[in-house]
Amino acid sequence: MVVGIIIGCALILLGAFYVVKFINKEKGKPHKPKKEKVKKSKIAKNETVVKNVHLTVKSPYMLRKEVLFWKYLNLILPKQYIVVPKVSLVDLFIPDGDKSIFRLIADKTLDYVIFNEQNMNIALVLDIYDKSYGDEKLDEQDPFLLEILAKLNIKVTSIFVSNDFDREKCKNQIYSALGLYTGSQTNDKEQNNDIK
Repeated sequence: MVVGIIIGCALILLGAFYVVKFINKEKGKPHKPKKEKVKKSKIAKNETVVKNVHLTVKSPYMLRKEVLFWKYLNLILPKQYIVVPKVSLVDLFIPDGDKSIFRLIADKTLDYVIFNEQNMNIALVLDIYDKSYGDEKLDEQDPFLLEILAKLNIKVTSIFVSNDFDREKCKNQIYSALGLYTGSQTNDKEQNNDIK
């Protein structure tokens, strides 16, 4: 009988120990907050969360001035060149060694890159800017980035673009940077466009 009482007390103490342990464990758990209902607006429909980062679709991708200039470039350049707008540096360069300098410019975007179609090597980088104010301002590239591009022997031409820019002067500037003939001849693309 004494043995039964000792075993019974031991089981009660063991049960109490596990109950206290379970209660302490539950106290340490963070409480889940109640989910709030979010009103779906136009922004919320185009937004998503990836690893605690809110992503929203950028709209517009390019300003109207940038689109018009891109179309103009496609008209004036010979067929051996391809113009790509908004090129990220991480798509063009591979850092080797200490990446701290590359991180300073990795998030930069080049306005337009003209590639040789045959081998997709960079022929020219175009940096367009205007002198407007507000949301539609086109800034010049960072001087530090321009210095790095120069060290890599990548030609950069800065072009002032306003609502009504001098198309002939712009064409001469680009052709000169590419080492092309800039006489009074027009290419086939321009002639076809004028006919339409």
